[in-house]
Amino acid sequence: VELGTSRMAARPFLLPACQAERGALLAAGRAGWETLHIEDAADVPDEMPPAQAVMLPWPRSFREERLISAKGGLERERVLALIPACRAVLAGGDVKEEELAQTALVVRPEKDETFLRKNARLTAEGALATVMRVKKRALMRETALVTGYGRIGQEMTARLCALGMFVIVCARSEEQMRMAHAAGAHPVPLAQIAAACRQADVIINTIPAHVLGDAALAATARDTPIIELASAPYGLEMQKAVKLGLQVCVESGLPGRYAPLDAGEALFDALTRAMGTRKE
Repeated sequence: VELGTSRMAARPFLLPACQAERGALLAAGRAGWETLHIEDAADVPDEMPPAQAVMLPWPRSFREERLISAKGGLERERVLALIPACRAVLAGGDVKEEELAQTALVVRPEKDETFLRKNARLTAEGALATVMRVKKRALMRETALVTGYGRIGQEMTARLCALGMFVIVCARSEEQMRMAHAAGAHPVPLAQIAAACRQADVIINTIPAHVLGDAALAATARDTPIIELASAPYGLEMQKAVKLGLQVCVESGLPGRYAPLDAGEALFDALTRAMGTRKE
């Protein structure tokens, strides 16, 4: 029976870490999949049922050799041993393909452009909610600085411009600066980031490198929040920002916290797309 066509079409073995993976469970259920949710040893059945697909936490599956989960998780070796022979496993980047020899396909959402675009939209929308919560005032006519103009930077810029903000984009390349200008933003080379920080009422970083150096941090007003959307090592040295009295909001994993149902659905869609059971 083709996956997704009936209640018994598939039995994914899901090991969610947070609300996003719980959202994936709901998406699977709506698609007619029979699901099993395992977070710790107490959830493991006496006899592991067969499965066509397994979902591990994403973007990382383990922390300190234990499954990332709300209950503290299972040991890595136990988790990998529990996974039955199946068609596909969606896994975090810290899981090697040779560790998943029992599956025909290892699904990597970070290589799925459709998923990455939706994840960027969810990140930008969640970041905008954070900006509004932190600023506690209308954003129209305020100045925003967006560092980086990749997927998240593009989505962030579009939303800020739509609100009537003056948006400065510090980008890596001439092409990115041309794209930012076409989107209604004011492009500035990264070499001029300190001057841009001096003008900003809010800073949104999307670059996972210390582009907000000493001069940029010194130029940032104390009441200008910095919304950190990049992964480690982030866009600035946290200790230096704290010493300067700056307000930094680290918003890692934002889609799963802001919109867990949508984030989970995006992960489930990436799984089924890779398995050839969903078309965009």
